[in-house]
Amino acid sequence: MSDQVGITINKLSAVLKRRIEISNDVMSTLSLSRDEFKLWQELALLNNVKHACLHSPFYQNHIPKQLAQEFINGDLTRFSKLPFTTRDDLMNQYPLGLLSVPKEQVVRFNESSGTSNGKPISAYFTQKDWLTNNNTVAHFLSSVLTSKDCVALAVPYELAGIGQDLDRSIELLNCSVVALGALTKFCPPERMVNILKTAGVTTLICSGTRALYLADVAKEQGICPKSELKVDKILFAGEGASKAKRRLLEETWGAKVYAMYGMTETNTLAMFCTENRLHLIENRNYFEVINPTTGSLQERGEKGELVVTSLSSEAMPLIRYRTGDFCTIDDLPCRCGSPFRVLNHMGRTTDLIMVGSKPISQLQLEDAIMMHLPSSPYYFSFKAKSDKLLIGLTSNNILDTVHSNIAHEILRRFEVSVEFTSIAKEKFVHALRTAAKPTMNNFLLDDEDANE
Repeated sequence: MSDQVGITINKLSAVLKRRIEISNDVMSTLSLSRDEFKLWQELALLNNVKHACLHSPFYQNHIPKQLAQEFINGDLTRFSKLPFTTRDDLMNQYPLGLLSVPKEQVVRFNESSGTSNGKPISAYFTQKDWLTNNNTVAHFLSSVLTSKDCVALAVPYELAGIGQDLDRSIELLNCSVVALGALTKFCPPERMVNILKTAGVTTLICSGTRALYLADVAKEQGICPKSELKVDKILFAGEGASKAKRRLLEETWGAKVYAMYGMTETNTLAMFCTENRLHLIENRNYFEVINPTTGSLQERGEKGELVVTSLSSEAMPLIRYRTGDFCTIDDLPCRCGSPFRVLNHMGRTTDLIMVGSKPISQLQLEDAIMMHLPSSPYYFSFKAKSDKLLIGLTSNNILDTVHSNIAHEILRRFEVSVEFTSIAKEKFVHALRTAAKPTMNNFLLDDEDANE
């Protein structure tokens, strides 16, 4: 054996050993009781804040020096006095302003799609960061997936971490992976549906909006999603989904529907369990719920904005990061046995629609509308119009009974009056085919629609 071959074998052996160590560490933490886990979490929280104070250029300036020194000395008492980190902070630190390890230790670099002002958010991970998340996600996926499953991923692979993360996590379970991606010019919806059929896909991962659209495409091709495709599980990511949308997905596909939740800058934040509840990934993050106006901590179980502090992020530790998402956290034990608390996601703080002086959550609005849509396509759009809400529906749902039911539901829930307009199906389809991550936000009515 040549010296070079020996060196290569030793390097590969070291990599494999490190991967096994990380996997064992994750499984060891996930098997802790709730009381044992709280002790582990407190130490991890202190160590990660200390790591940020010592090694992150951003946090060395962001956290007052006297307060930082308390954490460096091992005192976690004044954690709630630490300043918040915001999305604007992350944009301003693009690309590597939060890097807390030597650059050569970074194995993954991801970016968000960019905001209206053109500034993206970057995220980076060491091998330990990345594999810890992969193994944690695989643990939760294993509650519904086996090596017999064929899983199609119709999510972005380009820059955003969701595609790569789920791809690697699913591989750990020895499932077959079909990387459909989100570039519809290369793999248009018609081709996606054909692959679902020919590959015998059993699990579809995408946004709930895309899953409904793919069902419509299948029907247009003469394929019944429920009886002629083998998809029996839909894992939705990239957007929240109301109870009404989940019900429509289950009825349309004849599949069980599960939720996942995460962000580019944090990676996975919550995963489903066998009870179909959304568990916080508490071995990687510490979670708080705050009043979005005052920044003060909410009482246990009270609705507020989710705040995340990383526990095991080497490359990019985040401290008290405001996610911009409304939620409650349930502390009661779940029947699945997980020591992790349950997240009830209620939409984004930026997705509130102001109708007159009344704020309406887009997720709640989706539920109020979709529960009364009798036939596909189940598309709708909306726009605040003075003190009324204008709702656009496709022609199949322009019915007096549908209008009456939706208007009554919205008046009951939000005390808001409704007007309706007809929107061509083609307008919705165009938005769906051009969006990397189709969500309800692709369907906002424009001024031309509002004036019709």
